[in-house]
Amino acid sequence: MPTDPKKEILALLADRGATPAVELAERLDRHPVTVDRHCYDLESGGHITMTATGGVYKLTPQGRRHFERLSESEAERLLAP
Repeated sequence: MPTDPKKEILALLADRGATPAVELAERLDRHPVTVDRHCYDLESGGHITMTATGGVYKLTPQGRRHFERLSESEAERLLAP
């Protein structure tokens, strides 16, 4: 079953805190441009924001609430190594 990369990004940011886009791409085994595109969409939706140091994203309060609405089993699966 394919996973939702945007949910994966939210899960990583919830677990790790502020994270550079390059690291998100490495952890998700996706191309950095693809991850940047997903981050842009999440940022446009108010779920994440870029920190003062460019290229580093973090969850917004809205993004944290959205992530917390995910089922526990789905969140655990997304955070599994």
